[in-house]
Amino acid sequence: MAEARKSPSLSQVVTVVCEGQSENMYLQELNRFFREYRIPLTFIPRTVGNGAYKAVVGHYRSIRKYLRYEEIIIWVDLDIYTSSEANNYAGKPESVPDFLFSEMNFEDFLMLHMHPQQVFKWQAAAESHDHFLHPMPAAVYVPIFKTFGFHHYRKGRMPFKLNAKTLGQLFINLHNKKIRFKNGFGSFLEKRLRAMGWLVDGEEKAESDNVVIA
Repeated sequence: MAEARKSPSLSQVVTVVCEGQSENMYLQELNRFFREYRIPLTFIPRTVGNGAYKAVVGHYRSIRKYLRYEEIIIWVDLDIYTSSEANNYAGKPESVPDFLFSEMNFEDFLMLHMHPQQVFKWQAAAESHDHFLHPMPAAVYVPIFKTFGFHHYRKGRMPFKLNAKTLGQLFINLHNKKIRFKNGFGSFLEKRLRAMGWLVDGEEKAESDNVVIA
């Protein structure tokens, strides 16, 4: 990663209504990375405890009451929204922001930070379990996830270091049309960093005074 310091600018703060401790842990690690490279962006996690539609929307509305003008996003797993919560989400009012989904779960999102070769192996394993039509439960996918080099993985803990390399790989993989996994929060993060001038690539590098992530 190429790096250059610039004069401080106003920080951007985004509140994230998220499903549980896994997302909370990831956002804390992301904030650590931003502090290390003085990137003026902070995510404030507000965990729900589950991804059920009514619980998520209720949590969002309770936070919106005292954060009337601040930016709030919602980040949850897609899995239950392909089945039991599909109808509830279809009736979401415009006053509630569109959810940013991890397709299909948080471990799929973690794998997007890896080399494409590893992602494709994970994708093959997912397809063999019909994961994209009928998402696997944690009891099935977590043991498989551990066999991909994450033997000591536990939910709520990062299985790898979040740095410029792994973040850059996330953004690259999100644009790979052969990779079926998508992630709303990952796309939001890339768009925000690029708009702030902290994510550049190719010929833009020579012109940038900011941290180069990808």
